[in-house]
Amino acid sequence: MSERVFGLTANEVMAYAAMVSALLAVVLAAITAYYAWYARCQADASKEQVAAANRQADAAQRTLDLLLKEKEQQRRNNIATTSFQLAAALHMVDDWRGRIEKESFDLPDVIEMRPTNFNTAVATAERIDQVVSGYIGAALLYIAKAETDVRIMRDKDFSQSVDSPLAFAKTSESRERLRARAGGNLDVARFKLDRAQIRLAEVTPHEERLPIPNDESKAVSQIE
Repeated sequence: MSERVFGLTANEVMAYAAMVSALLAVVLAAITAYYAWYARCQADASKEQVAAANRQADAAQRTLDLLLKEKEQQRRNNIATTSFQLAAALHMVDDWRGRIEKESFDLPDVIEMRPTNFNTAVATAERIDQVVSGYIGAALLYIAKAETDVRIMRDKDFSQSVDSPLAFAKTSESRERLRARAGGNLDVARFKLDRAQIRLAEVTPHEERLPIPNDESKAVSQIE
């Protein structure tokens, strides 16, 4: 009589064992395949993350390069604008110095000894160099003082008849005092503008000092 284990013969036990082994092999193969697939997905995801990170880095670098170029271009524009404004201001100061030195006081209705929008030159120069901005601000102060004196000279009629030689002498003295004071203020303003030009040349490389555009060059020539 054949021996039985749990009511099964030896052959049946071996058959069941073979079936269990085969099933386990299938399960292990399935698990192995799943982990292989999962690992591949993780690797693909990692590659995509690396690629996305590289794209973001490239985009950030392009943005940074663009911002740097814009900043450099703005600096060049500020330098060119300040150079032009200084040149125009020097021309106008020299022109008015010549006017007030003449004996005739045939002055225009509008007394302007600075270029249009020259007040903004201080803020523009501030973006380049504080010393340049300081010189321009000081020049503006002395130009404003000269403008006030010349307006007084224009508005006060020194040619009107006077009652006595003493009164005539006083009016002449007042006129000469205003003219001398206006001329002195313009001299100081010109010195400040000269110093601003020199400082601008010192703090900006030659290649950054762009030439004055043609239309602005014509504007400077028309001031003379």
